[in-house]
Amino acid sequence: MQYELNTFSLGIALTLVTLGMTLILVLAAYHSGSEQGLRHWALGNVALTLGILLHVSQGLAHHSLSEIFASGLMLLGLGVIWLGVRAFKGLSQHQSGPILFALVLMVALGYFHYVDDRNDMRLLITGYALGSLCLLSASELLIAVAPPLRRAYWFTGGIMLLSGAGLWLIAVTSSRTSLTDLAAASTALQQTTLLGMIIAQTAMAGGFILMTHSRTIETLQSISEHDGLTGTLNRRSMHEQAKALLSHAFERGLPISVVMLDADHFKRINDQFGHQTGDAVLCHMVSRIRTHLRSNDLFGRYGGEEFVLLLPGLDGNEAREVADRIRLAVSEHAQQCTDQRVTLSISLGVAGTGVHGYDYSTLVAAADNALYRAKALGRNRVELCLEHDSLMRDQMALRLLSEFSHNLDV
Repeated sequence: MQYELNTFSLGIALTLVTLGMTLILVLAAYHSGSEQGLRHWALGNVALTLGILLHVSQGLAHHSLSEIFASGLMLLGLGVIWLGVRAFKGLSQHQSGPILFALVLMVALGYFHYVDDRNDMRLLITGYALGSLCLLSASELLIAVAPPLRRAYWFTGGIMLLSGAGLWLIAVTSSRTSLTDLAAASTALQQTTLLGMIIAQTAMAGGFILMTHSRTIETLQSISEHDGLTGTLNRRSMHEQAKALLSHAFERGLPISVVMLDADHFKRINDQFGHQTGDAVLCHMVSRIRTHLRSNDLFGRYGGEEFVLLLPGLDGNEAREVADRIRLAVSEHAQQCTDQRVTLSISLGVAGTGVHGYDYSTLVAAADNALYRAKALGRNRVELCLEHDSLMRDQMALRLLSEFSHNLDV
C-alpha cells in the first residue's frame, strides 16, 4: 500500500510540475510577441499535462481508455514541442504530423489491448514512440550554432537526448522482461520513470526559456550593432569590428583596403520623390553593393548617404577594381518605385594599408580624401588615395563648396 501511495504522490508531483512549467511557458508566449516556438511549447505542455493527469488517474480507477488517451496526448504534446523547435529555428513543418502520429499510436495501443492483449507490446510501442520524438527534437538542437544560442540549444538538446534514451531503455527493458517479473518490478519502474519525468520536464521547460532569452539577447545585440534602415553595421560597431580586423591583419602582414562611398545628388531624390522613396532607393543601393561583397568584408553606414567598406586581403589597386564593379552595379540598375524608375550613381574613394598603415581613422580619412576628389571630378567614379598630405582634400573641399554655392544660385 505504501508503494502505491508513493507512486501516486510522484504522479501528482509530476502533474503539478508540468502544470507549473506550462503556465510559465504560456505567460512567456503571451509576452513574446512574434517569437516563434513558444506558443507551440506552451500548447505541447498543455497536452502533456492532460496526458499525465489521465495517466495518474489510473492509480485511482484504472481504465484501458484512459491509458490509450494518456499515451496519445503525451505523444501529441511532444510532437507539438518538436514543431516548436522547428519554428524557433525558422523551419516550416506540416502541423498535422503530430496529430497523425498520436492517432496511429492510439490505434496500435487499442489493438494490443482489445484484440491481442499484450502489456509488453503496449509499453514497447509507447516508449519507442515517446522516445523517438524526444530524440527528434534533440537532433534539431544538437547542432553547430553561434553563441549565445549555442549553450541554450545544447542544454535543451541534451535534456531531450537523455529523455529519449531513457524512454527507449525503459521500452527495451519492459519488452524483455517476463510478465511475472514485470508485475513485480512495475511499481519500482513506474516510480523511477515518474521521478525522471519530473526532472526532465523541469529542465526541458527551463531550456525553452533559456533559448528564448538567448534569442532576445541575440536580437538586441543585432539591433545595437546594425543600422535600422539598411541593415548595415552602424558607425560604432563598424569602428570596433574594423579595428579588430586591422589588428589581426597587421599581425600577419596582410593588406586591407577601406572604401568610402557616397550617393550622388541624393537630396534631389528626396526632394523630387519624397523621403520614403529615398529610403527605398538607399536600401536598393545597399542590396546592389552586397552582391559584390564577400562574407568576411565589413559594410557599415558612416552617416547619411555615406557608407564605408573594409575589404580584407585586397591592396589599393585590387580594391579599386571591386569599387568600380560596385559603382557599375548601382548606376546600371535603377530602382523601380511605383510607376517611376529612379536612377542613382555613387562616388567612391579607396585607401589601402600599403600606403596609409593599419590605423582605421587614418584609412577612413585617406579614403574620404579620395571620395572628395571623385566628387570634384564629376561624380560616378572611383578614386584611389595615394598621398598623405591634406592639401588635395582642401583643394577639393573648396571646389565642392564652390559647386555647391553655384547650385544654390541656380
